[in-house]
Amino acid sequence: MNIKIYYHVMPWEIDYALLTFIQLKKSKYHLGDNINITIETVLNLSNYIIDWDKSQLPKEFFIQKYNDISQLLVDYKHNKRIYDGGDLYGHLDLQKECISPEIDYYIGVCPDIYFSETLLFYLIEGIKSIKNKYFVLTPQISKLWDGTWDEITNNKFQEIDYSKWDESDIFDIRNISKQSEGEKTLYTTTNNKWAGWFDVYNKAFFEELCPVLPEMKGYGPWDWASMIKVEQDKKRGIDFKQYVLENEVIFEYSVGALKNKGFSLYYKNFIKLKDIPNQRQEFEKNMNKHIQKWMMNQISE
Repeated sequence: MNIKIYYHVMPWEIDYALLTFIQLKKSKYHLGDNINITIETVLNLSNYIIDWDKSQLPKEFFIQKYNDISQLLVDYKHNKRIYDGGDLYGHLDLQKECISPEIDYYIGVCPDIYFSETLLFYLIEGIKSIKNKYFVLTPQISKLWDGTWDEITNNKFQEIDYSKWDESDIFDIRNISKQSEGEKTLYTTTNNKWAGWFDVYNKAFFEELCPVLPEMKGYGPWDWASMIKVEQDKKRGIDFKQYVLENEVIFEYSVGALKNKGFSLYYKNFIKLKDIPNQRQEFEKNMNKHIQKWMMNQISE
């Protein structure tokens, strides 16, 4: 089994990267020797996004820290890169670049997400029992702002009011989850819901059903577009399922003690961002075109 984890980090997310790399370091002790995991990370210092000449912190600060914390991943095959060119660059570009013929499953990890050291093990165990041609496998989460997220919300957090989702504390969520851990089982969703936080995509889904298209650049809600696309596919009888790993809960670090300040604002205050088009808005303007192209590519195959 060959797995690739891809991880895109902006300079103001470098301390989140440290937390992620620590958890991945601890995760390795739970994995068998027959699992081949490659971790593809990129530190994005794009001159298109950031005006380094007007920033108070230099590129070299982030490069040094990135190189230092990368020592935590020496137990994996770690392909680390620094992008400091003049073009728009983002997680969509990394997703295109990480495609490899030998990879069976891809895992996207979001920088500011807490996950337990056993999550990777149980996701891999879950993969072994899934036979669908296309699938997405996600952990559970704590309560979020509307009912669409209830599909993947752990029962311990279902009673939280939608309006109070961000009053939680990530360390409370972690403690509650660990103290009352139940059996790690898989269930399927009725409606699609994933967010690219720590999702497993099988090869056929990632490379054939919803690949990142050449025209997709920088940042954009590829996950949202893929959910819409797959809803249409399911109506046409395509063999797709979303599975959820029960009793492994992930959530944002930036609730509770790290709310507002987080692990990023103190860097952002010393970095000068350029005035560029809103990448999410640009992606969403073309989202229907992206979905239509996915459909046409599928029909022509």
